[in-house]
Amino acid sequence: MAAQTRNKTFLSCTGGGRSCNTSGNSHFQNESQGSNQIVFLSPQNHVSSEATDFSPGRTTVNRTLLFRLALGYLLFIVYGSLLPFQFHSLPFSVAWANFQHIPLLELGVENRADLVANLLLYIPFGLLLCAAIAGTRRDPLLVFTGALVSLLSSAAVALSIEFTQQFFAPRTVSLNDIFAELAGSLLGITLWFASGTRLAHLIRSITGSGPNARSAILVSYGLAYIVLGMFPYDFLLSIDEWRQKLSSANVGWLIAPVCEGGCLLRLVPEALLVAPLAALFFPVRQQHILVLAAMTGALLGVLIEGLQLMIASGISQGVSILSRSLGMMLGAGMVQSAPDMDWRMVRHYARPVLASCLIPYLGALAWANGLFSSPWSNLSEAGLKLGDTHFLPFYYHYFTTETIALLSLLSQAALYFPVGAGIWLWHWGSKENSPAAREDSGRVDNPIHHNAWPALVAGMLASIMETGKLFVPAQHPDPTNILIAAAAAASACWLLNLLLGVRQAAPIPSHRPAPPPPSLSASSAPSASYAADNESAHSTAATVIGATAICLSIGAAATSPLGPAWVSTALIAYILLLWWQPGLWLICALAMLPLLDLSAWSGRLFWTEYDTVLLATIGASYLRLRPGLFIQPALTRPALLLLLLFGLSMAASLAIGLFPLAPFDHNAFANYNSPYNALRGAKGPLFAIALIPLLSLEQAAPARTARKLAIGVTLGLAGTVAYILWERATFPGLFNFETDYRITGPFPGMHIGGAYIEAFLTAALPFVALFAWHRQRLWPVIFAIGLYGLGAYSIMVTFSRGGQAAFALSTFILLAGFARLSLRGQAGNVLKASTAMALAGVAIAITWPVISGKYSQSRWAAMEQDFGSRTAHWEDAVNIVRSHNASFFGLGLGTFPSAYYWNSNAPSRTATYGFVTEQGNSILRLGSGDPLYLEQTVKVVPGQQYTLSMDLRPNSRNVDLAVTLCEKAILYSYTCTVAPLQSNEAENKWMHHEMQMDTRGFGPLGSRFQRPVKLSLYNSLSGTVVDVDNVTLKDMQGNNLVHNSDFSSGMHHWFFSTDNYLPWHVENLFLSVYFEQGWLGLLLFLALIGYAIATWLPRAWKSDSLSLTLVASFTAFIAVGTLNSWADEPRLSFLFYLLLIAGLMANGSSAKTHRNELAQPLPGPSNGLRI
Repeated sequence: MAAQTRNKTFLSCTGGGRSCNTSGNSHFQNESQGSNQIVFLSPQNHVSSEATDFSPGRTTVNRTLLFRLALGYLLFIVYGSLLPFQFHSLPFSVAWANFQHIPLLELGVENRADLVANLLLYIPFGLLLCAAIAGTRRDPLLVFTGALVSLLSSAAVALSIEFTQQFFAPRTVSLNDIFAELAGSLLGITLWFASGTRLAHLIRSITGSGPNARSAILVSYGLAYIVLGMFPYDFLLSIDEWRQKLSSANVGWLIAPVCEGGCLLRLVPEALLVAPLAALFFPVRQQHILVLAAMTGALLGVLIEGLQLMIASGISQGVSILSRSLGMMLGAGMVQSAPDMDWRMVRHYARPVLASCLIPYLGALAWANGLFSSPWSNLSEAGLKLGDTHFLPFYYHYFTTETIALLSLLSQAALYFPVGAGIWLWHWGSKENSPAAREDSGRVDNPIHHNAWPALVAGMLASIMETGKLFVPAQHPDPTNILIAAAAAASACWLLNLLLGVRQAAPIPSHRPAPPPPSLSASSAPSASYAADNESAHSTAATVIGATAICLSIGAAATSPLGPAWVSTALIAYILLLWWQPGLWLICALAMLPLLDLSAWSGRLFWTEYDTVLLATIGASYLRLRPGLFIQPALTRPALLLLLLFGLSMAASLAIGLFPLAPFDHNAFANYNSPYNALRGAKGPLFAIALIPLLSLEQAAPARTARKLAIGVTLGLAGTVAYILWERATFPGLFNFETDYRITGPFPGMHIGGAYIEAFLTAALPFVALFAWHRQRLWPVIFAIGLYGLGAYSIMVTFSRGGQAAFALSTFILLAGFARLSLRGQAGNVLKASTAMALAGVAIAITWPVISGKYSQSRWAAMEQDFGSRTAHWEDAVNIVRSHNASFFGLGLGTFPSAYYWNSNAPSRTATYGFVTEQGNSILRLGSGDPLYLEQTVKVVPGQQYTLSMDLRPNSRNVDLAVTLCEKAILYSYTCTVAPLQSNEAENKWMHHEMQMDTRGFGPLGSRFQRPVKLSLYNSLSGTVVDVDNVTLKDMQGNNLVHNSDFSSGMHHWFFSTDNYLPWHVENLFLSVYFEQGWLGLLLFLALIGYAIATWLPRAWKSDSLSLTLVASFTAFIAVGTLNSWADEPRLSFLFYLLLIAGLMANGSSAKTHRNELAQPLPGPSNGLRI
């Protein structure tokens, strides 16, 4: 098919020092008139159809070259057909006799891929041979003669190779292979006569340069994408095969069941691989490009998934259609915005960016090669493995399936493709090619013409990786990967030369000044010209980051255990809201912060619904940034330096805690002892850093930003208070201050203790005062006073002594500060002074009954005793750090639970749980120790009978598994039904247990709300391990109320709680930073917090209400953190660092922006929310 691109032009340059001319407006900005010009597809210009016309004309072929290519491909066939060259002696007469009785095998669908591979192998050979013999002649006799000679030659080659294979084990010979090879040769011959000249012209265009090469490469990529999309071509050929396929786990309307595990990760490369096709489908700028791209991607996804449905080994699922649609949108956005890029600034930063990416790339490369998968072995063991290594190219590819072999080859090529691209970019961004250098010397840059350097560097890098595998027991080196790496890097450099070849032009005029260096601080404002240079680069980066974040958030929603349909629908509605009103992002993010952690129901400990919302917030807000916007961080130099240094310390701590990586199985993200808990600990700061550009834009209007902060935190606090009132009314009662019940609120992370709820309440309440301070009307003030009182009640019923003290301290700071501000003669000071007094009165009136209650008084009376146990715990934590000689850098983020379990001097350990897989079946394994309850919320009806059943396998003759059905919040149980499973039967054998459980007494009379009921499992027999499977709780109608009852999805829908909280937290904010980041991180943390408070205090004294609020809020954070832990809760650490950065920005100069802050709201029925 001829691929034509109309209405385009390509930049051309004339000699003689004259400037480049175009017949339209290019979207790539010239560095100056007469500067070197990167030639790229320019969407709004015109180009002759010859640029992309691959139709046959007077194309001639070099038959000598084709004969050489055919001979080379013949050698490849011989090599691949005789590999692994294990020759065994066989008399020629016996071989000939056997060859005359070659069997015709009955091959099932499982062997069809091997048959198709033989067919595909001979298609290029038949095509090349026919092209070399017949050429482009169209005389019927010559065509017939050439085709016949080519077919007979191909048949002779196939028969000769099949005969020779008898002498090489473990090769097999069959008529099936011969028929497939003859069919492949015939298809190749037919393909030459049908499209040979088009293919020849396509190849000639690729090996050339300029627009023809780029268009030919895109067409070739599209053809390769479709061809590989059908691999390994094991098509379904019978009704029974179709039935088996449709009922298999490889097919799903949304997500194929087989993809509940790791293969969902392929959605990301699926989207990325579609992106380049956008340059083929949408080369011309047009309206509604994203909508058209989404539709095109969806149609392409339907085509590919339909083809996968026709393939026996293919995986067909609806979510892949969505991923391809998003990938096409991403590609369309990048292609359309690329011509607007100012490549001068991209070149200016090319080398620094590459240098900063080098270490992460090497780390990712080592991880992908499995060098962190297990501890390394010694040199002698590595030497033994080296002796067993086979160096024949593609030796190990022979001993696996065609699909795995191809995936291995492509994945290795993808790993080293960046090497070639990086070397090309490094050369392109060299000083010799910089504008200043060309101005001085008059030289112009040229692309890399030699691909040997990328191949050599990639080959050496692959050699290091493969050598490293000698020391990893679970890995084996494959020398073929060195060849693949060299070829991939060289190909990357070659392709970039073709796609982004640099044309020679006149030097830059000498009067043109070099661009000024960038400024990192708002205090040193950049010039307008520099900002303009950066606008396009920032816009493209924002588009890429935003699209990636949106894809990841939708993927997280689509895989939610709570139900992909409603979670995805809610997420899309939220994205549309931010698209319509992008200025609402800060309010929404803060309002939803305390409420969107449903891990107690989803079972996902490491990724919550709020994380998905934050990703969507980043994605939608970045995409809504107006194109061309340049953002200057609104931070002073000291603040930026401290944030950078502390961020580097945290990054080092993340790497220390994360490596060596654990296997990606059900246990990876199901337990806080996992190394991946480091990622959980880094989530909060990373999300806060990602929002810095958006916060910088908000600082263009500081007063409005302060109001948004107040509204968002106040709304989140209101939702939290409502949840607490429900919790108190449902369990102990609103006014029961005598019972030992401490609220957890909407923080399921308190299943291991911690001070999360009191930290949030005490830090959020000052923003209620800020909300009231900004209001001139009476009803918002009344609302704020009432909410402050209910918030005070909520803090009191945590019965946390640290929380109560922090509340008193922050309230004193607030009242004193706002009282002073209200007496400074400002407008409305009477209302403001009355509000401050009302807040004080309400706080005292509500807190006094609670603080004077019996239980609260008993808590304060035991303070000295509890402090003694707390200091002993701190001493234990310090000793753990010292025992590892990690005082300077710490033990790493999220490592305390694991380090405490293995190194603490505590007399006991918390019980353990984990998942094991036996013959594809997932099993829950419960260890013994201090009580740990694995539980799941079940929907039971009071007064009913239920049947509990499960399979158990103890490691000893005795088993004592406590199974309870309790009305339970997060930590405290009320009415319970207990079913102890005790047995002394044979060990290590499965036993089926079944019993009756009733819910009599559940839902006590007078209760306004039904209490949640949880089914809990606990191994109470010390020194034993029990395997559990197939846990069901059926009602009288036979409905199973337990989700994921066979643990096939790991921790999904299951949760755990414990009675011992010390093994999970350091219980001190500063000691926790020391434990994870060492003295270096602690000193930087203290410097950062000290600098922030030192800058806020003078501003608060000078009547800055936001600074006063931040001082009170961070005082509460620090006060709670003195005796408890809250920083290991990602949502709280995110809030802490978000408020810290926002406060530092408020202290600095306003962000420097060009054009507008955010894109204007889309037309709609409302002009938006007035803040």
